[in-house]
Amino acid sequence: MNDERMAILARLQSTLGPRAARERAAEARLKALRPNLVPARGQLRGEAARAQFIRLLRENLASVSEVAKAEDAPPRIADYLASISAQGPLRLAGNPWLAALPWGRTDLQPVTGQVRESDAVGVSVALCGIAETGTLMLASGPDAPSGLNFLPPVHIVLLRAEDITGSLEDGWTRLRLSTNGRTPRTVNLISGPSRTADIAQTMYMGAHGPKHLHVMVVADDG
Repeated sequence: MNDERMAILARLQSTLGPRAARERAAEARLKALRPNLVPARGQLRGEAARAQFIRLLRENLASVSEVAKAEDAPPRIADYLASISAQGPLRLAGNPWLAALPWGRTDLQPVTGQVRESDAVGVSVALCGIAETGTLMLASGPDAPSGLNFLPPVHIVLLRAEDITGSLEDGWTRLRLSTNGRTPRTVNLISGPSRTADIAQTMYMGAHGPKHLHVMVVADDG
């Protein structure tokens, strides 16, 4: 390294200040968890955020329905599955809220437990919906196996309307609060059914996961 370059680096070092002070400043900034610039569409709240979230999901080829109460979800799920001629085992995440829904009002006979390749339909509960991009955030856990997000060809996700937030940064904040600061093993961000156009620029659905993604927004979870 020549003398001119060393002189430039020395001047930079003197401008930045002692290394220890810089490290303390960087650590404080990381711990503060302050969000960076959030675009206007990520600052929406309430009904505006909900409408944008649903619109973007549909643009990404997901289907969306809304129910007034959680107890209305099972019959609506049965109607949706009939509309796409989906048959076979329906696997629920172990979420207690999901398990408590009146599945007896349908003929679906869902099961819980380990996800299997034979499962035709998976039903999950999203941690939150992100209005900025029309994205679902799902965190893994003992009652939320990530396999449900990928193995069944039909994926149905229930989302409380109150859990629709504005930006991705808001989503990460909700995740930290829900897990007491501990990061789950897996966090999946889902904005539509699996698809690819790698071959001959032709869109193919269900390439690496579910061919159908249906999101059910529950206005009131009771």
